[in-house]
Amino acid sequence: MTPGPYPGMEPQPYSPLPPAYGAQLPPQQPPPTAYFGATAVAAATLASVIGLVGTIGFVVAVLRMVGHPSSSRLFSSGIVGAADLAIAALSVAGAIGLFKRSPAGRVCVLVGSSLAVLDIVVFMIVGLGSSFVRKSAPPTLQMTFPSGFLWLIVPVAALVLAAHRATGAGLLPKTPPMPYHPGW
Repeated sequence: MTPGPYPGMEPQPYSPLPPAYGAQLPPQQPPPTAYFGATAVAAATLASVIGLVGTIGFVVAVLRMVGHPSSSRLFSSGIVGAADLAIAALSVAGAIGLFKRSPAGRVCVLVGSSLAVLDIVVFMIVGLGSSFVRKSAPPTLQMTFPSGFLWLIVPVAALVLAAHRATGAGLLPKTPPMPYHPGW
């Protein structure tokens, strides 16, 4: 072949036929993804907050068990502490996984957020039940329901963001850009 317009540059092969008539096409690659992982980062950030709150809840439950070892609340504090530990562990592991772009992190955030939603709903139901038992509806309901609904926003948002299609697409390996073929 003759040298191209620049030294060391070879001319590109040219086919006068359109690709449908037998010209060789370069190998096709999938189009690059337009997702940058913003939903994954947002879900990981919310999961970090859930993990922090779960850790604080676990520490409070342990302090209650240590402070009152013969109390009748020992069993309930143990259950609350175990649930908070599971929520904290799953949420923190999921947040780290999402920051590292791991699909397992997404699953951990989904499970941890679901447990947090269940924990808050049970807290609200128990608060409602204790208000009827103690016949002190106004103070207990004033504390339980508004704070429960406010705290429900964080795990539901983390759950929605982690389940979103863009989070899954952001966790996929990045595809390199398609090569430029001058002459096509």
